[in-house]
Amino acid sequence: MPYGVKRGVKTPGNFTAGDMMGLALSGSAGIIAALVTDYQQSGEASALFTINQWVVQLGSILGFTDIPLWMVVVGMTMVGAGSVFYFQPITRQGAFAQGFGLLAVLMTAVPANLASGLQGINDTLPGLETVSTTREASVEAKVHKASYSPQGTVTLVQDRDGPSMYDVHLTINFPNGISDQVSTMIRRGELRGRLHNEDTNQTWDLFKSTGGTVRQSGNSLVIHAGVPARSQNAQLWVRIEAKGYAIQIQSYSASLSDVVEWDIEMVPSSTPLFIQRLGKSYWF
Repeated sequence: MPYGVKRGVKTPGNFTAGDMMGLALSGSAGIIAALVTDYQQSGEASALFTINQWVVQLGSILGFTDIPLWMVVVGMTMVGAGSVFYFQPITRQGAFAQGFGLLAVLMTAVPANLASGLQGINDTLPGLETVSTTREASVEAKVHKASYSPQGTVTLVQDRDGPSMYDVHLTINFPNGISDQVSTMIRRGELRGRLHNEDTNQTWDLFKSTGGTVRQSGNSLVIHAGVPARSQNAQLWVRIEAKGYAIQIQSYSASLSDVVEWDIEMVPSSTPLFIQRLGKSYWF
């Protein structure tokens, strides 16, 4: 029989409830296939995290803020199942392709949930006014550039006219050590971190620097950064994801009059990160 001649296609009106269920499941399977592809290949840039953030913002209006990633996956899968009633594919292959294509278009349209790099707070260069980082001083700085250094800290360039900043000293302790080079883990998606200022609703990538410093000290990562502030006090949040450890989400009440001395103890875990992430709410 020539290629392209369809067999077993029913005429309109002859589709049973079982046929419709099969088409809906095929559309859902297409959605899931596209979700897995985007989730695994795009890393932090996956549109799934952005959609989770939007859903949390919408849910906060109704009083629901703790919406984990798996709920977003289930919701989008249901959209794939329901879409067959609008597009009305007549074969299961067509329903699968329609679900996959629908989500592919959606993922392309949704912006990536990427955070900016950490800013710095120190100033030791000649010709610039020294910025005090004592507990009695309010820090003002605007960072221009810096980079991650596994061996030591980075000298920063600052302007005197920048905004006030919380002086954050963050120490992340890994009791079982770090499984690989930090830069390699970051590249593979095995080490991720976010810092969020609830007062300004700004988020920064802990391992991407535009002035802040990240250095390894034994089984710890020591981060020094300046977090822009618009008030004397604010609630800061961090989320740390590392291979071999449970995802940690913690908060700290920061003040401009005090240095933020923040220690985070990672808890060993054998659960893969991609499964842990499904149970977390990515609201920042």
